[in-house]
Amino acid sequence: MPGIGSAIWMTDSGKKVGVLGCGRWGSFHAWYASSRLGFRVSAYEPAGSGVLARLRDTGANDYLSLPEDVWLTGDLTEAVVDSEAIAIAVPAQELRSLVESLSGFDLSDTLVLLCMKGLELETGLRLSEVVHAGLESGCRGPVSWLGPGHPQELTRSIPSCMLLVSDDDEVAIAASEDFGSELIRFYWSTDLIGCEIGAAAKNVVGIAAGILDGLGLGSLKGPLMARAPQEIARLVSALGGDWRSVYGLSHLGDYEATLFSRYSRNRGFGEALALGREFEGLAEGVPTAAALLGLALRHGVEMPITEAVQSILTGETCVRAGIDRLFSRPQRD
Repeated sequence: MPGIGSAIWMTDSGKKVGVLGCGRWGSFHAWYASSRLGFRVSAYEPAGSGVLARLRDTGANDYLSLPEDVWLTGDLTEAVVDSEAIAIAVPAQELRSLVESLSGFDLSDTLVLLCMKGLELETGLRLSEVVHAGLESGCRGPVSWLGPGHPQELTRSIPSCMLLVSDDDEVAIAASEDFGSELIRFYWSTDLIGCEIGAAAKNVVGIAAGILDGLGLGSLKGPLMARAPQEIARLVSALGGDWRSVYGLSHLGDYEATLFSRYSRNRGFGEALALGREFEGLAEGVPTAAALLGLALRHGVEMPITEAVQSILTGETCVRAGIDRLFSRPQRD
C-alpha cells in the first residue's frame, strides 16, 4: 500500500487524523480532534458493527454527539490512508489483531497514538510493545495517551491534565504541543514502562475500590490509595522503569477518575461484583489483574492487593474473604 503521512509533522486544519475504534474513548478522540483541534477526522469501526450503525443513524452514543464533519467508515484503509496521525482506541485484548491489519500499511511517517490502557493477557506485553512487534514499517512513536478524564466531563468543557509518553522525547513533546488545548493540558514522559504499567494497574485498583464501595467500606479507599501505588512501584522498578511515574498522572493522578467517579467502569464493575449484580460494559482491569500477576511472578514481586482482586475475580475466594485476607497479613512498619 502507498506511504501514509508526510515526512514533516504538521497539524493545520487541512490535516487528517484517523481514529480507530468508536467506543467511549474512540468517539471522544474523534470529537476532540474535530471540534477542539479542527482536524479532518475519519473514524473507523468494522463494517457491520452495531456501534458504527448507531453513530451513523443518530450521530451520538451514550457519551457524546459527534460533529457532523466526522467521517464514519467501516473501511480501515479509508481511515488510515493520508492520515498524519492515527489514534487507536480499542479494547487492549484486540490491539494485536488490529496491528496485524495495520501491518500492510506504510506507517513509518505516521504518528500512532495509543488511547487505551491495559496489558496483553497472554504475553504480559505493554501495549507499545505490541505495536512495536507488529508494525513492520514502524511508526512515529507509538505515543501512549494516558491520564485522568471522562468523555462525559470533557465534552462539557471540564478540563483535565493528561500525559503523552514515548521513548522518543521529541515525538512526545511535538505531540503534546499539537494535541494540547484549553481543555487538555499535557505533560510528557519517556518512561513507557512506568507509565504504561501504572496506567494499566490503576484499573485493577479501581475494581478494588468498587468492591469496597459495594461492601460499604468506602472509608478504606484511603488506605487503598496509600498502599496500592507501593506494590505497583515495586513491579515497575523490577521491570526497569522509574517507580516515580506511578505517583504521576498515569497512575495515582488518575485515581479520582477511577476510584471515586460514578463514570468509572472498573469501579462500577467492582461494586456490582460485591453486590452480586450484573455489569454491562468493558472493565479492562479484569484481564489486567491476571497479566500483572504473571509479571509479578516472573520478577519475584509481592502484590497483595492485586492478588486479592484476582482471587475474587477467579472465584478462588468470595468478595468478603478476599478483603479479610488483606487484613490478616502481618502488621509491619
